[in-house]
Amino acid sequence: MHQLKCLVIGTDEIAPKILLEHASKISWLSFICKPINAREATHYLQEFNIDILFCDIATISNKEMEVFLAESAKNTLIIIIGSTAALATTDINSNVFSFLPKPVSFDSFFYTICRAKEFLESAVKKEVFPAIDFVFVKSEYKYYKVKFSDILFCEGMKDYTQVYLTDKPKPIITLQNLKTFVTKLPANDFIRVHRSYVISLGSIDVVSKNEIIIGNKFIPIGESYRNSLFQIIHQAS
Repeated sequence: MHQLKCLVIGTDEIAPKILLEHASKISWLSFICKPINAREATHYLQEFNIDILFCDIATISNKEMEVFLAESAKNTLIIIIGSTAALATTDINSNVFSFLPKPVSFDSFFYTICRAKEFLESAVKKEVFPAIDFVFVKSEYKYYKVKFSDILFCEGMKDYTQVYLTDKPKPIITLQNLKTFVTKLPANDFIRVHRSYVISLGSIDVVSKNEIIIGNKFIPIGESYRNSLFQIIHQAS
């Protein structure tokens, strides 16, 4: 399974740091941004494919939480964190996968995350599809067969995406936004590094603190995507 992406909602500065510390010990787990509130989380849930959402019960009212969880839990597992007393008295139960008491120990975190991973894996459809190494890209009423290995990077331009290929001077332009197009690419070979860019890991030439070089193209690294990218780099170093 691909790396599980996690998001934290709340204003408590201590609990997220503990979660990040625990997550750094698990190679298949990634926290993609700093703690935020429920309203800001909506943006991230729309832009990223979030697998697990950690909600700090102390910073969100029950009514707000109920509404937010009802909207968020369709494709994301919800884990509530809070003091033992707060968790014992809460009536928030719908759409919640699990609860974690503060301070969150590594053992309880790891146990809960492993259960979440098993749940997500079991939810994956069982259909067997033939292995393919290409995608058909629609552009100007034509479908271009493009091998994954030929894709250098993709650049999102509002409602369409430019697909840059090896040995091609100009990109293929398709009328799909970047979030939609990236779902067609193998998750283990491509990664989003900026709101406007998805790159092929195999095409990277150089990575610095703030940018990636692929050929003669300099691609910025977005702050929200930095942790996921450098986790992969450190694992391969």
